[in-house]
Amino acid sequence: MGPAIDSASRVHVSGMGNGVFPVHGGGLSERNDNNNNNNKSNGHPFSCKNKLTALVVDSERVCRVLEKAFLLSFGVETEAVETGEAAVELIASGANFNLIVIDMFLPVMNGPETARQIRAMGVQSRILGITPMFDERDQQEFLAAGVDEFIEKPLSPEILIPILMELDNQI
Repeated sequence: MGPAIDSASRVHVSGMGNGVFPVHGGGLSERNDNNNNNNKSNGHPFSCKNKLTALVVDSERVCRVLEKAFLLSFGVETEAVETGEAAVELIASGANFNLIVIDMFLPVMNGPETARQIRAMGVQSRILGITPMFDERDQQEFLAAGVDEFIEKPLSPEILIPILMELDNQI
């Protein structure tokens, strides 16, 4: 097992606002630890007024953990899964999310196919397709599958805050 990262740790990610954001809930972890989210603003100019939920679908563990921590820093209760199949199964089991973030490159079932299957279930959640490198063909494939936005990684406050504000105001 690697070195422990405590709850006071900060993670540096280039392109994410000022590049540094706090990691809460016991450090870098995929476990669903949303109870340690007492200070919802965490230094950001925005925090959700209402309970928002998100699902992160990314095959890269580091990306999953960072994207989850980033969403948690805005007060968004977040779950993370590794595959499109896991996302579809979770949603089919009755889980509901305001926001679903899906990576383009997933094993077996790619991001657009995952989005397509989620939309086929009648899910109206806001879906954000993300990719490590912008490609117009990937964008078209994602949009045709029913995603609402398509962006290049990493998630940034400039992109995420307007989406969260809109979702927060819809509740």
